Amino acid sequence: MNFLKALSYVFGYRFFKKISIIVDRLFSYSLNRGLKKVDGYALFQFPSRVEGTEFIEIGKDFQSGKNLRLQAINVYKKFRFNPEIKIGNNVTINPNCQISAINSIKIGNDVLIASYVFISDHSHGKHDFSDISVKPIERILDSKGGIVIGDNTWIGQGVSILSNVKIGKNVIIGANSVIVKDIPDNAIVVGVPGKVIKFT
Repeated sequence: MNFLKALSYVFGYRFFKKISIIVDRLFSYSLNRGLKKVDGYALFQFPSRVEGTEFIEIGKDFQSGKNLRLQAINVYKKFRFNPEIKIGNNVTINPNCQISAINSIKIGNDVLIASYVFISDHSHGKHDFSDISVKPIERILDSKGGIVIGDNTWIGQGVSILSNVKIGKNVIIGANSVIVKDIPDNAIVVGVPGKVIKFT
């Protein structure tokens, strides 16, 4: 501990900040090479976990915070899927978010996603609960439909967006809301489940 403390005096915060920037860039370049399509350069902060890069497309000026979990799942327990994740231009995702698809997730341009947001087009188990007696970890992945998030949408901290949902343009979703049905353009939504409280 004393050795680490001594190092902190020799190498200050600025030094480690520069190192982290270099690590982020190297990590991002390695991920960019595997993406199905990327327009320019997508910045991922390390550490993050990106799976199924060959099914993921990202537009210009993308950046994500640490601990992003971005998954396009094409195989799970011998079941095969045809996933797609398409992210538009100028999208910012803050730290500790999860975006997971076995079907389709499309995020428009100029979307801001706060921390701890969960977006998934599937769940463990059939949506009609016919396999409820099966252990959760052993259930198949099932999707009721894809997710579309419109341009210029702001998704607040801790929001969950579940399958078969279309969110319009210019939408604001309040913190900790759970979105289970479509949202029209220009709506402000809060609550569990999310409800429109106002239009802008």
